[in-house]
Amino acid sequence: MELPDFIRLGQQEPALACLIIGGYAVAAHGHTRATFDVDFLVRQADHDLWFTRLTAAGLILFGETKVFAQFSQPQGGDGLDLMFVDDTTFARMWQASEERDFGADRARVPCLDHLLALKLHALKQVRAHRTSKDADDVEMLARRNHLNLRDPRYEQLFLKYGTREIYETFLRLLRNP
Repeated sequence: MELPDFIRLGQQEPALACLIIGGYAVAAHGHTRATFDVDFLVRQADHDLWFTRLTAAGLILFGETKVFAQFSQPQGGDGLDLMFVDDTTFARMWQASEERDFGADRARVPCLDHLLALKLHALKQVRAHRTSKDADDVEMLARRNHLNLRDPRYEQLFLKYGTREIYETFLRLLRNP
C-alpha cells in the first residue's frame, strides 16, 4: 500500500476525516524530501475505527502512545503513522486545511501555519531521530514560501509551539531583515 491506498482507506464508508501531515504535507507546501511513511492527523474519537480499518487491511500495529500509532505492512512498503488530536484541535485544523492532489486522489493537508506549528512542536520535544529532519522542513518551508519570520505573526507562532531559542536560531539561519 502507498499514499493513495491509505487515502482511499480513510474515504471508505463511513469516511474517516484525516489530514496528511509529515513529508507529504511538506511537499504539498513546496519542499519535496524523501519520506518512508505516510502520516495522518486524525480525531482521537476515531481511534477505534482507524484501528479496525487498518488491521482489516492487513496493517500491523508496531508502536503506540496516547497520541501516536505506527502501522507497518507485513510485505513491506510505506508504513502509516496516525497522530491523534481532540475534536477541537482537529476542527480548527480541518477548517484551515487545503485540498491537494496526490496523483489521482485528493486529500487535505494542514495550512502552512498549522504545518509549521506541528514541526515546531516536534522540534521542542528534542527527539534526536527527528530534530534535523524537522529543522530542515521548517527552514525549507520558510524559504520556499518566502516567509518573513520577523513578522509578529510568525514570532508568536514560533513562541507558542516552539521556543525563543528555536525562533532566534531560525532568524539567524534565514537572516530575515
